[in-house]
Amino acid sequence: MTLEQFLDRFDGPERSVVIVNRTDPDPVLNMLVDTFGDDAVRVVDGRVTPGDAERPATDGAGIAGPDRRGGLTARKLTTTAVVDGAGEAVPSIDVDVLRRHDDVPFDGDDPDEIENLVLLMEGDEVVAGSTLGELGDAVLFVNSDLYITGSRSLADVDLPSVISGLDDATFTLRGYPESNRQKLLLITISRFIERAAWTAGDGTLRSSFQRLSRIDDEVGTREVYERISATGVDTHLYGVPDELPADLDAVVHAGDDPDFTDSWFVVYRPPEGAHPAESDPDSDLVRGIEGGVGLLAVETEPRVWRGLWTFDADRISRVNRYIERNL
Repeated sequence: MTLEQFLDRFDGPERSVVIVNRTDPDPVLNMLVDTFGDDAVRVVDGRVTPGDAERPATDGAGIAGPDRRGGLTARKLTTTAVVDGAGEAVPSIDVDVLRRHDDVPFDGDDPDEIENLVLLMEGDEVVAGSTLGELGDAVLFVNSDLYITGSRSLADVDLPSVISGLDDATFTLRGYPESNRQKLLLITISRFIERAAWTAGDGTLRSSFQRLSRIDDEVGTREVYERISATGVDTHLYGVPDELPADLDAVVHAGDDPDFTDSWFVVYRPPEGAHPAESDPDSDLVRGIEGGVGLLAVETEPRVWRGLWTFDADRISRVNRYIERNL
């Protein structure tokens, strides 16, 4: 069995990223498509027209559907209580609705900050929401040089709710030149897991690099693993031995079969093993430190990555066990 075949055993919910309440969504839409992939993005403009109150509930894109489990829908988030200079009602975000649904992870609650809102949807229900600013600071308005050069430190890495809510959802992402941004999502999640290991200061971290020379070639990556290994984390590095990292307190595993050449994994396992930890919108980092967190992606064709990331204890244990026994 290979890691690609192992990954086939995992499945996850289908989710989509949508924009609410934008009169001109195209620039943001283009960035979201380039970050999350064409199939993952829809646009919801939040417009409400007279008579909507009598219509069946929709998913925000005008598609009728059930209000499952009484959850929050994109349609419920919009209100026409705001009037523009011409005296016409314009759509805006109903912050009171968000506050009543405090089970939905959300970044920010100031109406002035959420004129541009990005939602993560599962079916017609809102799973999480992030302001454009929060999502932009994480992935939309940055590039991978922040991480490669070390300009963004481990302590500065955090996940907006929309990205955090993608846990256990399988994805397919494309690297350069097909996309300038999609691989950045993998880098961001990887750094988040590395931050969890570094903050914990113990446990085991297993990370693959395809080519081990990348560790020394990328200043930011080298600094990250120097800091992690210095805390006492049992650090394991995997990749093709084109150039072994020097003077790094880590165990190096070298090989040239597909598990080494085609995989991208970062798996943190706490000392007592992966286990369920309390889910809290404000403490994804604590959840990862206490229960474990992992990313597994496989390059299924040149510059195309398929995978998932997870807090699930069983999945983390199974991935860690496979790597430990086979690589």
